[in-house]
Amino acid sequence: MRFAGIFIISLLLFAPGVSSAAEWVQETPGQRAYYDSRGQLERLEIDADRDGCFETEEHYRKQRRVQRREDLDGDGQWEREYRWHKDGSAELTEQGRKGKLQKTFYGVDGAVTRIEKDSDRDGTFESKWEYNAGVLQRVTKPRGMWHYNKKGKLRRAELDEDRNGRTERVEYYQGVNRLAKVEELAANGKVRSTWYYDSNGKPQRAEEDTDGDGRLDCQRRYHANGTMEQTTDADENGVPEIRELFNASGTLISREEDLDGDGVYDLRTGKLAKH
Repeated sequence: MRFAGIFIISLLLFAPGVSSAAEWVQETPGQRAYYDSRGQLERLEIDADRDGCFETEEHYRKQRRVQRREDLDGDGQWEREYRWHKDGSAELTEQGRKGKLQKTFYGVDGAVTRIEKDSDRDGTFESKWEYNAGVLQRVTKPRGMWHYNKKGKLRRAELDEDRNGRTERVEYYQGVNRLAKVEELAANGKVRSTWYYDSNGKPQRAEEDTDGDGRLDCQRRYHANGTMEQTTDADENGVPEIRELFNASGTLISREEDLDGDGVYDLRTGKLAKH
C-alpha cells in the first residue's frame, strides 16, 4: 500500500515491565496525523491556511473522534473545543472575549439540548437555555426565568427585577410573544396587583390588593378615549363604595361614593362623563 507524505517511526526503548510500542506520523501539506502501533489514528493536526501553524487538533479513540480543538485567531490558544461521547451526544465549549465562556450541549440526534453561559468566568454559568427536540423551552438568567410551549413560543416569564432571589413579577403571553397579563407580587409571594392587556399591548384593566390581605379591593378600567375608571371596595364585600374617573394625564375628573352600602352612589362630585 502506498501512502503520500513522509513517515516517521518512533520506537520506545525496551525495559523490564515496559511493552514495545510504535507511533506512526504521516505528514501531508497542511496536515499531520499520528497513529498508534496498531495503525489506528490517535491525533490529527490541521493547518488549513498552510501558514505553518496548526490551528486545529483532533483526537481519536478506537477509530472514533472524541475531541476537536480550534485556535480561531492564531494566538496559540484554543478558543473552541468539541467533545463527542460514546452515546452520540456532544458538547461545544467556546471561549469568547473578556473571559466569557459558553457551552452548547447536543443530543444523540445532533439537536441542541442546552446552552450555558459564564459571563464573568467565575466558574458559574449564570444563564441557561434549554431545548426539547431543538425547540427552546426555558431560559434562566439572573433576573428571571422564561418558559416556552412545545412550539417555542413564549408563554410565561418569572422576573426577579432587583435580583434579590425573589420573584416580583410574572408575565403571561399569548399568540406570538404578546403580553396578555402581568402579576406583581408582594414580599410574601401573594399577588399584589394584576394587569390585563389588549392585542396592541395597551392596558385594559387592573386589579390591586391595596391593604395586603390577599384580596383584590381596587379595580381600574382603561377606556379608548384615554380615561381611566377606578373603583374601590374597602370593606371587600363585593360592592365598591367609591368610583373615580381620571383623564389621560391622571387628573381626577369625578368621584362618586356609596355612603350606605346599597350599591347606589349617593354622593357625586366633579364632572360626570359617559363611558
